[in-house]
Amino acid sequence: MYWLLRLGVAVEYLGHGWAGLSRSRAWLPYYDLFGISADTAVDYLMYVTGAVDITVGLVVLFFPLRIVLLHATVWGVFTALLRPAVGEGWWEFLERGGNYGMPLALLILVGGGGWSLRRWFTRGDPPIAVSDRAHIGVHWAARGGLALLLIGHGGFGAFEDKPYLYKFFEFFGIGRMTVESANLLVVFGAFEILLGLAVLIRPAKPLLWFVLGWKLATELLRPLVGQEWFQFVERDGDYVLPLVLIVGAGVYALSRDRLRGSAAARSDS
Repeated sequence: MYWLLRLGVAVEYLGHGWAGLSRSRAWLPYYDLFGISADTAVDYLMYVTGAVDITVGLVVLFFPLRIVLLHATVWGVFTALLRPAVGEGWWEFLERGGNYGMPLALLILVGGGGWSLRRWFTRGDPPIAVSDRAHIGVHWAARGGLALLLIGHGGFGAFEDKPYLYKFFEFFGIGRMTVESANLLVVFGAFEILLGLAVLIRPAKPLLWFVLGWKLATELLRPLVGQEWFQFVERDGDYVLPLVLIVGAGVYALSRDRLRGSAAARSDS
């Protein structure tokens, strides 16, 4: 779980930094929200944002400071919140669940710095022993992040009618008229929302393997229909979180049962 999350967070930020260095025009409304002109954003700040994100990714990959993991978590929430702040809708915030769920899970696993500033600037190496509560926290951060990103992406089709989704169907020779007449965006959107709810309710291993295959296949369509590769790369939480839940299923169940047993024993006493 540690290495899956560490590599996942690193790749996420390298992908997001790549988007910044590519001067993604989709970012302009987020700069405009703070009164920053398009020229300033494109000529300067996108490079800075991209460089910072790439630095975060490299630090997590080679020297995972706790303070950087905290930054990755907070920045993931902040950038996801920018979407509804500029009028893109709350589905956009949910769809980025992997962007903040994954670094949060890693931070819980290695442990934060608490009130010790010095500890925040130490490496978050694989812990020798992980408490039952920490295991449960990692599980729920990953589970919640995965459920949210599925529900959010499902909302794109079911409620927002995202234009790029039509290109996915066109890749398979299904035209826009057919998609609209058969309500295919709504059907597939509702299906993903149900997948997210199923993960939230009971993330059985067969379900998680299916989600992993589904997200890999559907997100790979982005570069296949002409989107930049960073659109696939920066969403690696979509593929890492199901694996984290699969790998950690046994230890989560054991930790949960131990805590329940301790609570029952205290109640009896």
